[in-house]
Amino acid sequence: MGNTTAVIYASKLGKTRKVGNYIAKSISADMFDLKKQTMINMSAYNHIIFGTGIHAGKPYKSLVTFLEANKAELAKKKTSLFICCMYNDEKGQAQCERVSSELGIAEAVFFDGKSEKNEEGFEIAIDDFIAKLRA
Repeated sequence: MGNTTAVIYASKLGKTRKVGNYIAKSISADMFDLKKQTMINMSAYNHIIFGTGIHAGKPYKSLVTFLEANKAELAKKKTSLFICCMYNDEKGQAQCERVSSELGIAEAVFFDGKSEKNEEGFEIAIDDFIAKLRA
């Protein structure tokens, strides 16, 4: 098994794709869009970061389907999750905790798009998440 990271995401309106791309570039990870590719050889990765938007309180179906289809392989990997949602503060945290529990990914963060931004226009919370990934 390699010592590499992959970012696998499901995006409908593009926000999750942009955040996933920013994270992947920041940590030199491979990136996979579940709209374009659903068969991914994960054997080379020891850490997989999943990303999804939320619609009607639920993660995107393509991510849920991918996680279910690859449950055995993912049990051997370190996994993290980022969620792009419309809620902030307690509502966002509660939604993040519920979705991460449903998906079986304990390490999870959410980004609401309304928080303070860095020079590139991304939330500072994303940079904080990246710093934790690098640690």
